[in-house]
Amino acid sequence: MSRVIRARSGAALGALLVCVLACQRERTSQSDDGYPAPSASGLDGMQLSSARRVALQSATAAMQRRDLDRLKKLSVWVKNLDQAPIFEPDDLAALDLAIQCLEQVAPPSDALTTLDHLKGGTLKKAARGVCAGRPAP
Repeated sequence: MSRVIRARSGAALGALLVCVLACQRERTSQSDDGYPAPSASGLDGMQLSSARRVALQSATAAMQRRDLDRLKKLSVWVKNLDQAPIFEPDDLAALDLAIQCLEQVAPPSDALTTLDHLKGGTLKKAARGVCAGRPAP
């Protein structure tokens, strides 16, 4: 009888161990589902992804309206979240170039050349419209 109990206990322990390992693997892969990994700022992956999406939409809308004040505030907010990068480097560069174009600090031709060198980013097209002097689509 005790051998049967030990065998069942061992099987139950083995099943429990497999379940625990599977749960740990599932938890660690949850950051691989398209959301950024949790940040040191306390934002989880979904919150960080939402903040990124809203910030990109706000920046695009502000560029379309040529709202310099809004773009400056957004730039400060994005840069002050050093623990949680909201924008990719190309988006941050496009935001800075749009601000420089609206402030007339950078010549439009130089800004457009710099934008051409950016490999990607969501804000590249909107910044191009600002620097070219036309509304972004």
